[in-house]
Amino acid sequence: MIRIALFCTSLWLCAGAASAQEIRVRSGEHGSFTRLALDIPDGLGWQTEYVAPRRIELRFDGRGYRFDSSDVFARINTERLSGLDPLPGGAGLALEFGCDCVAEAFLAEPGMLVLDIRPGEPPQMADASGPTPEEKRPLSGIRVGPQPGIGPSPARNHLLPVFVPQRATEPELALSERIEAADRMDSAALGRTLAEQLATAASDGLLSPSRNGLPQRLAATDAATPDAARDDANDHGMPVPELAGAHSQIEAAILGREPADMQTRVRIGGTGCVADGALDIASWGTDGTFDKTIPELRRRLYGEFDTLDPEILTDLVRAHVYIGFGAEARALLELLPDRRDPVLYALAGIVDGATDRAGVFAGQTGCEGAAALWALAGAPELPEEAEVDDRSVRRAFEALPATLRPVLGPTLATRLAEAGHSDAARNLLSRLARSGGASDAEMRFSQAQIDRLEGAVQEAHSVLEDLSHGAGAHAPDAVAATIALASENGAPVNARMTDLSAAYSTELRATEKGPELWLAHLRALAANDRFEDAFEAFRNGDDMPEEHRRAAASELLTALSVQGSDTGFLQEAVPRRAEYATLVQADVALTVARRLLGLGLADDAMAWASLPVLDRESRERRLLLSEIHLARSDPQQAEIALIGLQGDDALALRAQARAMMGDYSYAQTAFGALGEDGAARSAAWLAGDWAALGEGEDALAAAAELVGSALPDGAGPQPSLAVVEALATSGAETRDTLRALLDQTRLAEE
Repeated sequence: MIRIALFCTSLWLCAGAASAQEIRVRSGEHGSFTRLALDIPDGLGWQTEYVAPRRIELRFDGRGYRFDSSDVFARINTERLSGLDPLPGGAGLALEFGCDCVAEAFLAEPGMLVLDIRPGEPPQMADASGPTPEEKRPLSGIRVGPQPGIGPSPARNHLLPVFVPQRATEPELALSERIEAADRMDSAALGRTLAEQLATAASDGLLSPSRNGLPQRLAATDAATPDAARDDANDHGMPVPELAGAHSQIEAAILGREPADMQTRVRIGGTGCVADGALDIASWGTDGTFDKTIPELRRRLYGEFDTLDPEILTDLVRAHVYIGFGAEARALLELLPDRRDPVLYALAGIVDGATDRAGVFAGQTGCEGAAALWALAGAPELPEEAEVDDRSVRRAFEALPATLRPVLGPTLATRLAEAGHSDAARNLLSRLARSGGASDAEMRFSQAQIDRLEGAVQEAHSVLEDLSHGAGAHAPDAVAATIALASENGAPVNARMTDLSAAYSTELRATEKGPELWLAHLRALAANDRFEDAFEAFRNGDDMPEEHRRAAASELLTALSVQGSDTGFLQEAVPRRAEYATLVQADVALTVARRLLGLGLADDAMAWASLPVLDRESRERRLLLSEIHLARSDPQQAEIALIGLQGDDALALRAQARAMMGDYSYAQTAFGALGEDGAARSAAWLAGDWAALGEGEDALAAAAELVGSALPDGAGPQPSLAVVEALATSGAETRDTLRALLDQTRLAEE
């Protein structure tokens, strides 16, 4: 029985020790508010509630927590937070305010709870008996429903844990205004947008609006049903929307659109594949299609009274697609725009080298049929991780008429390589070469593209440069590809290639290839450090598409930051920051900010690091902000920027901030953990830790030994000659040690 009692007692003690988990509380002043940061276990539930106008209680799930708050008031005053005491049973903390303040609580990281205390109007308490349930509304908890999450639902309440930026810049304010405007968008605007998109699809033959297609209840509502009846619930228990008005909007929008406008077509429907029966192009012609079939069909196209025969028109369009005359096929389809077949229109564009703008084959690269080939050939660009059925593509390619293989083969091979099917791409090219159905230049260009994608830089560069000097159709594309390859590998571009890019960029500026050639010319100028010319050409490119301007701005600023002169970099980065605010990518903004910080321009670096394109909570940005604050001699803000970050890079910045604040003991430990012995010894010297300086052969070790040494015992009225000689020797050694110490710790002259 005694053993059992002792065993149970030990279990109880162990359980009590395990449950008494320590939570460290840190603090910092931040100008307009005081911040507390608590290191809590991941997933620990918490809530904060007002119990008096100047008192709140922070409670955690469970009890028995110990709180290390010994250093809280060493770093802050009592103007806002005047008291911090643990609650009974270790259930949480009680915070006393020294002013009319409010607290904002949020999780900065999974294991970092932050409370910001700032001046504000506290909630009105109901009476002295205690707070009402609404006044004790928790600042955090688990929410379910239409706005799930951890914390309170978004509402206009000063108790909510709202993130308040330190200094809102103009771009940030503009962004917040746009977000609020978007939140205020009403259902009517959404209905108009939906009507416009449906009208676009209907006018292109992809959707036929019909009043008969609406539910009977809606048709009746549109005709004579009273307004009150429109609020009746439908079969799912939801209110019936007013689709009758939307139907009228659709019809009006259809009448206001240009039927031939193929630029704004949208694809509405599922992700089904176009049937092989609609893509059996081999059956649409013969060897005599050009000489016999097409003239015969043209003769029969118009019947009695000059009436257009739709069936003959369809056969004539298919014949033109069969021989690869896409432009002529599309012109024929415009003769009957109201009966235009979207599949035929898409095929006509693809065989002519255009993209599938209507999206007829969108998302069908993984289909088991001929649709995979046409989806691959007509895609403007392949989505990331797009599924491609390369076997179906190759089977459909073999089934194509001989007239279309050389037209589509090189493009298909390049697209297959872009999708990661390099072996299938080479196989398709070899089949094309055996059939003799492609010109040597087109196949070589496709082969070079495949080599480039596989990393065979030298082979690709040699072929592309040779093609760029020719007169073939792929010469401009080869120029752009050659320069892009050089830009990707940091290689210079020769003068002849630069001149070619300038000529093609001017000559083909108004064509589909114009934007790519304009971008290639800018890359060539930047590769040769001609940044002034490159940025001048960039500013003259207002007519270029937005995506190309974004790519150009990001690439030029990156190259300028890495290899440009200080003068040229500052002339572009400082006065023109606002011009690039919405163009550059986030990583480019950080690159520019780092270069500015390296030049000692901390304020300008902060401006670039505050652009709205940056994720405010990204690790890279927070590390850079800490560096900027250190450069601005603001160690407290530097450490606040690092809250919740782990790793050697964050520890090094945190050590610098602590050393700047005079916490040399922490800095010594941190630098030692990072293996920076020199910085650790310097911090130990400033902290007066002579024991840590005893090892070594530098002046700091000598000084530590001097501090720990004792003077010779000179007791007695008349010291002996030996004592006098020892004192003299000790004095000389002391002077030498101090001189060496002063030399080693001398501040650099500016």
